[in-house]
Amino acid sequence: MKFKPRKSRYLVLRKGKILPHVDLKIQGEDIPRIIDNPIKCLGKWFDATLKDKEAINQLQVSLSQNLKTIDKTGLPGKFKVWIYQHSLLPRLSWPLMLYEVPTSTAESLERQINKHIRKWFGLPQCFTSLGLYTATGELQLPVSSLVEEFKVSKARLLMTLKDSPDECIRGAGIELRTGRKWSVSQAVESAESRLRHADIVGTTTVGHLGLGVVERKRYSTSSRQDRRSMIQAEIRKGEEERRMAQLVQMGSQGASTKWNLPERKLNWSDIWQMEPVRISFLLRSVYDVLPTPGNLHRWKLIDDPSCTLCGKRGTLEHVLISCSIALSQGRYRWRHDRVLRQLADTIERERK
Repeated sequence: MKFKPRKSRYLVLRKGKILPHVDLKIQGEDIPRIIDNPIKCLGKWFDATLKDKEAINQLQVSLSQNLKTIDKTGLPGKFKVWIYQHSLLPRLSWPLMLYEVPTSTAESLERQINKHIRKWFGLPQCFTSLGLYTATGELQLPVSSLVEEFKVSKARLLMTLKDSPDECIRGAGIELRTGRKWSVSQAVESAESRLRHADIVGTTTVGHLGLGVVERKRYSTSSRQDRRSMIQAEIRKGEEERRMAQLVQMGSQGASTKWNLPERKLNWSDIWQMEPVRISFLLRSVYDVLPTPGNLHRWKLIDDPSCTLCGKRGTLEHVLISCSIALSQGRYRWRHDRVLRQLADTIERERK
């Protein structure tokens, strides 16, 4: 084995202070000081401060610049969201996992992302971010939350260190700091307790399913890799429960949680075939942020919230399906006939 001084760094501390005027040599060659030459190892930068503050600041600046670059591409908004989901987000996951990023910082980064995603989808700024990332709501988008990926990556790192085959790593007592708002160690312990409780309860069936139809993995008998995946899935489930709890508390935009309709999950193939205006209308109609008379009155843009046709309060439900004057004039029938005409034209074109 040959020692390479140029790939090494040194730092001299005396009484807690850095001594800058110390030169170290080996084999007649100077070893670079980490003060002048920060080093990168496994994607993480190390400098003389031995802290991650500068790296976190660079991460924030890089995210802002990348979002602006994506915004200036001139592509349609749905393509910009796709670039974020499949290019920018994976590049953020690694530094978020390695550096000691507080949860509040991850949330501030997600707020920047939410602002651009709303713009790219043609949504108003009042549109809740819960509607962008929900996985169990009435309308589900193929977009991931940065905070959720941050928490899952921290849990993955903790489980990797905890279940390492190397005894020295397991006993090193490495602590992952994520701020005071959320603790990764407590989240992993909670997920493990929920999985152990599920093992005690056993396999349950829903509806008319018979015994043994549903199979599930048991946490106690799973391998290390499976346990790691199950804990990550449990943390994602907890984040979704938190989102739905917040959405239920919202009077207007959370009204969709009371619908008795089948869920609709959009994938990227569906989004490619939809016009941008249709995507915007679909999202705004589900979460009730369309410019109805009731919403315009609540936003203090008009004085009267009444419907211009019948005089009743112009809510979203009233405008779309419940106005008696629109029904008597055949407006709803005209709208349905337009849909049927498009279907008939498509079927006839395929038949020929």
